[in-house]
Amino acid sequence: MRTIAKNTLSFTCSKSMEYLRTPKDIWEDLSKEFNFTIDICASDENHLLERYYTKEINALSQDWDNEIAYIHPLFDGKIGKFVEKASNSKGTFVFLLPASTHTKYFHDFFYNKPNVEIRFLRKGVKGFRFGKDDGSEDDLTKIGYIKPLMVCIMKNL
Repeated sequence: MRTIAKNTLSFTCSKSMEYLRTPKDIWEDLSKEFNFTIDICASDENHLLERYYTKEINALSQDWDNEIAYIHPLFDGKIGKFVEKASNSKGTFVFLLPASTHTKYFHDFFYNKPNVEIRFLRKGVKGFRFGKDDGSEDDLTKIGYIKPLMVCIMKNL
């Protein structure tokens, strides 16, 4: 039986992964479709847009109204706060999240909502490739993130 390293199963298990870089193929598809105005969950090293919020700026205390926001929070207990903030703001909010359909935020803010589109992503053979914070490739000989992901698009106009 093959053992999978613990840090491939959850981002919170890995001490080396402080931030997550959106997989290039996912970003390319989303950025072609949406004219994003801000990257809500970024670092100075991994931001994907000219305008972005870092952990230090605290996106949850900022005004998100009238934005077309890309939101890829660290996969931890604060995801629900980002989803709730978007639901109380006017604009378009595109989330890249784990496909945690059992969570309170999924049922309260995404599931069966007329203003939300949910897209479940198909993972590659060796999982999703987030890459390193500096933009370089991760180790392609190792298994990537294997849990399911989804893109949720919330339009509050």
